[in-house]
Amino acid sequence: MTRPGEVDGTHGAQRNGWTIAGWITLAVIAVIALLPIYWMALSSVRSDEALSRWPPALSPFAEEVTLGAWTQVLGNEQTWSWLVNSSLIALGSVATTLLIATPAAYALSRGTGALIGTGAALLFVSKLLPATVLITPLYVMMRGLGLLGSPVSVLLGNLSFAVPLATFVLKGYIDSVPRSIDEAAAIDGASRLRTLATIITPNLAPALSAVAIYVFVVSWNDFIFARTFLAGGKATTITVGATQFMGEYQTRWNQLMAVSCLATLPCLTFFLLLQRHLVRGLRQGL
Repeated sequence: MTRPGEVDGTHGAQRNGWTIAGWITLAVIAVIALLPIYWMALSSVRSDEALSRWPPALSPFAEEVTLGAWTQVLGNEQTWSWLVNSSLIALGSVATTLLIATPAAYALSRGTGALIGTGAALLFVSKLLPATVLITPLYVMMRGLGLLGSPVSVLLGNLSFAVPLATFVLKGYIDSVPRSIDEAAAIDGASRLRTLATIITPNLAPALSAVAIYVFVVSWNDFIFARTFLAGGKATTITVGATQFMGEYQTRWNQLMAVSCLATLPCLTFFLLLQRHLVRGLRQGL
């Protein structure tokens, strides 16, 4: 008979079994998630001959390590131009999205009336439209504005999907902020804009971080807008530029993998910079 405060041996064993099974499951998921990244990094330091052998060698010591692909990629002036273009577009998309979505979310959260409902419905419908549907009208608009070939055209294309999603994410978070705070600020003489800027926005750090990470990653990985609106060569982004290592008859896999490794670093860095705010938002139920 088990005394009060003691744990039955059977239940304790079952609990330990579930704990071990959970850790094993997490380990398997981690291996599956990290294996493509490991293979990408490993392929970037191997020769074309080693990569063409079958079966592939997963051990890092199975083949001779060579930095020839990295030397060619880092020594290519176009690579740095691609990185600069991608960085400007991604950071510009994040900044512009937050500047537009934050007041829009506040208006949808605090506003009333048919106009607010119509605006919310239009934003929702625009979020449902895929990029393949928007690409043709956006191309006509960019050509009419003389923006083809400019990174601004890709930035505007990114806003077409980033702003609606960011607005609804921020609106859900603002809805959790009591309206009494707005009323207290209004009594003190603060305008709506001042209330948003000095009271509401500082409390949105977790939500803003989550939106910023999403917009940065999606804008950085964009292919369809950059491929359509930008010219080739040094004027394109890293995602489109990487395809230049893929030819009709030959693919330079080690150089392609080196560029891919280089392209993951900004996204990883941006995520690590905002990770603290994002984790806090997840703990709060964002």
